[in-house]
Amino acid sequence: MKIVGAISSGSGSINEDGFGFVVSNNHVDAAWIFDGVTGINTRNYLPGGSDAAWFVLRANAHLQELAANTLSLRDILTQLVGRLIMEWRDIAPTLDIPPDYDPPAACLTLVKNYRGCWRGLRLGDSCLLANLAAGGRYSLIGSPNNEFDKWLSENTKKRRAAGMTDIKTLLAEFRPQLIAARKTRNTPGGYSILESSTAALNHVEFINLGAVSSVLLCTDGFYRAVDCYQLFSDQELFSRSLCEGGVDYVLQKIRNAEAEDPHCMKFKRFKPADDATALVLQVE
Repeated sequence: MKIVGAISSGSGSINEDGFGFVVSNNHVDAAWIFDGVTGINTRNYLPGGSDAAWFVLRANAHLQELAANTLSLRDILTQLVGRLIMEWRDIAPTLDIPPDYDPPAACLTLVKNYRGCWRGLRLGDSCLLANLAAGGRYSLIGSPNNEFDKWLSENTKKRRAAGMTDIKTLLAEFRPQLIAARKTRNTPGGYSILESSTAALNHVEFINLGAVSSVLLCTDGFYRAVDCYQLFSDQELFSRSLCEGGVDYVLQKIRNAEAEDPHCMKFKRFKPADDATALVLQVE
């Protein structure tokens, strides 16, 4: 496999997304994307621009090492979470963290090649689309937090219609509901996420893809091209992303749609714009 498209674009001055891959003998053996969870604390406490950006940076550094080994996906995740727990234990005592602090977390989707058989894992709501070598397609696009996201989008639209358009004001307005939703992370009936807690190990999705001809990994900010702005179907998004310059083209279409609807009145969403990341692999 080779990388035929890669992009990670922040919606503001700080990009809380990320991606990485491992190359062996000129072939990509593993690839992944991160989508840092937007902070709802009154300020950031960690270095790196934001707490989520710091978390993604550290997790990405660990995966560069762990995914290069022959470890199983379960072992990779176990060791990754263990390292993140240790880092948090080291840094937390140096911070003046309030009692209601919302710790950093991120969505993670990863694929890895095991002697021609591609396997994957997912924590959170980033997307995976694959064309299978034997024909057919595989898609993992459903969000585990759809109902709350819909409720939040509908209620923020009402606030915006009443003149409340500042995102920081909206975050403060809905902070109690956001905190309540985040307390369901990695719990029965809740949603999965990568965090500095062993609870993340109990709610991961594992995927057996087998032989594939191409794979698209993307965060929900990139997938807005399909489910929010309806610019493409799933297959159109995948096909376009496989073309030269395709991910750049898709991102520009997304940014244009965001710019044309700055107050989120035409397209319901919580944030006017979102970080967007995509990584595209194809058999050489």
